[in-house]
Amino acid sequence: MCSKGKMQSPINIDPSTLLYDPNLSPVHVDKSTVASEIINIGQMPRVRIINSARWPSVNVSGGPLNPYRYRMQRMDIHFPRGALFGSEHSIDSKKFPMEIQMIAFNSDLYRNFSSAVASPHGIAALSLLVQIGKKTNEELLKMTIATSSIRFKRKRVELLDLKPWKMLPHKADYVTYEGSMTSPGCHETVTWIIINHPIFITREDLDSWSQLQQTITEEAEPRYIGPNFRTLQDPHGRIVRTNIRHRFKENDAECKKRLSDTWYRSNPNRTEAYPKRKMIHRRRHHSKPPIKDELL
Repeated sequence: MCSKGKMQSPINIDPSTLLYDPNLSPVHVDKSTVASEIINIGQMPRVRIINSARWPSVNVSGGPLNPYRYRMQRMDIHFPRGALFGSEHSIDSKKFPMEIQMIAFNSDLYRNFSSAVASPHGIAALSLLVQIGKKTNEELLKMTIATSSIRFKRKRVELLDLKPWKMLPHKADYVTYEGSMTSPGCHETVTWIIINHPIFITREDLDSWSQLQQTITEEAEPRYIGPNFRTLQDPHGRIVRTNIRHRFKENDAECKKRLSDTWYRSNPNRTEAYPKRKMIHRRRHHSKPPIKDELL
């Protein structure tokens, strides 16, 4: 499936081909504090959510997931080493320093993750793209501090007060497409939701992740986990939908803008084009400038 599938992930999100879908509602993530543990599995660090009677589950619903509820199972973390491009997905062919993937299974249709991952409508994946900033997201900081305890494979440490919902930006913009898991066996049962606002990590904290190693103990020539992203896959004509609607006057043809005229606002490689476009749009519509932490 990994080499022959036609719905593999990750993919490049091409803003010029996005399809606006007015029926896409906001995505909801339960505001629950969970017990979890972060584990070095060799290929990546993974946060496992402990779903038990003692601790509340985190349900994900809304948007392209309707009418089902999905129970958060884990978070997979992708990052670089010695560079600033470690995300799996890219936007307009540009990568980001880090990507956190919240993986949930359809608890309305299936009893557990193992059943869901191989079945239709089985998995939801919320992708958070991470950009360099002056302050690390509070929940991401908890995970970053824990990396010092999981330097080697099979090491794990508890995180008993993690709040996954606090990692999500307040705004509800996103893009979505049907794809696959990005690790073997690459099951094509995943509804991907890529949030349209980054969260932030300092450069120093990002470097902490790059110290994680694939081996059980120290070796003479260390084998580091990063970079641990899968290569981009062919979209094979898949539709990528969005709930991002651009506002303009219906009779103003000059300012009707396709989604290709927007971009991941945190991407430093695209800022040169920003001032001119911003000033033209403000002059014609007297609107406020775009929020700088928008991604599309």
